Amino acid sequence: MNYYGLGLAVLASVLWGLTYCLDERVLSSLSVFKLYFLHCLCGVLVAGFILLAQGTSPAGLFAFDRAKASLPLVGLTLATATAAALSILGSIQLLGASKSAVLEISYPLFVALFSVLLFKGQLQLPVVVGGIFIFIGSAIIVLAK
Repeated sequence: MNYYGLGLAVLASVLWGLTYCLDERVLSSLSVFKLYFLHCLCGVLVAGFILLAQGTSPAGLFAFDRAKASLPLVGLTLATATAAALSILGSIQLLGASKSAVLEISYPLFVALFSVLLFKGQLQLPVVVGGIFIFIGSAIIVLAK
């Protein structure tokens, strides 16, 4: 098992939990689009400085292996990530951090589904069953009075 990868995944979970709570508070005074802009600006600055420090030239920031990922695929992932980020910020603003997080965490089911539909991935029964349980559990939590 890759413990470094496992540690990063747990750290991401902890940091997303904190981010949702902070975003809920900030969204009471900023619009979804302003907060998203600030998130993106921070991401560009951090990633840009790291890439430049690693020796990547400014032109190299936009280079990728076209044999592995086409320009339309790169564009599609940028568009879906943007739509997802704006959707979750809007959800946090309208439903609150807790309910939004519970619903959003059902994404593993959709990862498995899209992996099969788009890239002919293998659908494994434990992933499907676990994803369905997460989705049902999320619905129970959110719909509970």
